[in-house]
Amino acid sequence: MTGTIDSEVSTRPVTRELATFAAGLRYESLPPEVVAMAKRCVLDSLGCGIYGSATPWADAVARTVGQLGQAPAASGWGRVVRADALGTAMINGTAAQGYELDDCHDQSMSHYGAGVVPAVIAVAEAMGPFDGKQLITAVAAGYEVGTRVGNTVSPSAFHRGFHPCGLTSTFAAAAAVATLLELDTEQYINTLGLAGSQAAGLMAAQFGAMAKRFHSGKAAQNGIIAALAAREGLTGVRDVLEAPYGGFCSTYSAEYDLDYATTGLGEHWEILRNGFKQYSSLASSQTSVDALRAIRARGGIKPGDVEHVKVETTEMVYVHCGWPYVPNGETIAAQMNLPYTAAVTLIDGTAFIDGYTDDRLADPQILELAGRVEVVVAPDLDALGKDEMRAVRVTLTTKSGEQLTESVLYRSGHWKNPISDEDLAAKFRNLATRVITDEAAQKIQQIVLDLENHQAPSPEIGALAQKMRVAA
Repeated sequence: MTGTIDSEVSTRPVTRELATFAAGLRYESLPPEVVAMAKRCVLDSLGCGIYGSATPWADAVARTVGQLGQAPAASGWGRVVRADALGTAMINGTAAQGYELDDCHDQSMSHYGAGVVPAVIAVAEAMGPFDGKQLITAVAAGYEVGTRVGNTVSPSAFHRGFHPCGLTSTFAAAAAVATLLELDTEQYINTLGLAGSQAAGLMAAQFGAMAKRFHSGKAAQNGIIAALAAREGLTGVRDVLEAPYGGFCSTYSAEYDLDYATTGLGEHWEILRNGFKQYSSLASSQTSVDALRAIRARGGIKPGDVEHVKVETTEMVYVHCGWPYVPNGETIAAQMNLPYTAAVTLIDGTAFIDGYTDDRLADPQILELAGRVEVVVAPDLDALGKDEMRAVRVTLTTKSGEQLTESVLYRSGHWKNPISDEDLAAKFRNLATRVITDEAAQKIQQIVLDLENHQAPSPEIGALAQKMRVAA
């Protein structure tokens, strides 16, 4: 069922169908692979949030929350601070999206971990006890609802200038908390309706605004508000997805497909299409990182050898990150830029945290090399499917005239090119132990990997996430 703003009224209750499925979801109905993926998402989000806590944007949000005098009911990650569930979710959600390391569902173009996991853990700690099976079920519901809503409007909403993390992660967080609180179908419908009324986020933030990280923190917070308010009887737009005027899809997207919201519910699990990042840049640049790493290794290429780099790709990648890099003092401007990330990859051999520190944002070597990177739209790549929307063909020309080409359809970490559980756990430890103690990180990992067997894991995770490596 496809539509545009001028499409005829849909008579199919898509919002109700999705809410009915999610409201009836129970741990026992989850396939083992979904349980395993939910735990991966929790572990990765915790690592990203603990590391991201030490950023200026997370600091600003934490100070803001601190000024509100909230009850100390839940724990900030990577910082010794406590607030109510709303404040804590906003702090931890901002931190989890804080350094472009968080997970990514490619088709819907959103990072659900930064919205879902902080909301679930904050509510479970502040309003519990909730056991590990309840947390897993809530996370699975959040990802399933969020990704399906995201798929309906992707990539059209992005092209209109809306940031998917602020839009669809609000639905995801709301659904996760609604499942945690065991809301009935009518309450669930209202939860989604209230989430839709709060969905927000502008893509212009990618050019140089801390607000991009804040979108996920607000999505986590807004999701909690939606579920709690629905439980108390506040009604939302009951046909929020399919409403032809003023509905979510018809308002945010020039083109949308409502079938993505409900087709294969309970049989086809979108959470299994979630992916994880190996690099500290936006997902749309990471196929290029993979390609350049392969070229660099194959040809023994050094930065001084490079005459020109041509990145052929899709319209979405070009719009998302293909503009010429101009330093403006904002980390986000570098992380969201493909020429900068390509230059860092050619210099460092990867594009991880150290490539985006303040002292490198205007590094002359990076600037000179970034200026040699050209990004263009290739019609053959642009005609591929939604899973291939980040496909690239990279050609590096050396100063001696040699040309080396590498094509990448799926970035490393994409569900069709996954990273191993061992690598994901190593990523968690690498990030978390930069902020908290090795022992605390190891214990968090043990709890999450055995989450279904813990009676009240959230308070323990919260306490461990504040075992600082350096005293605060």
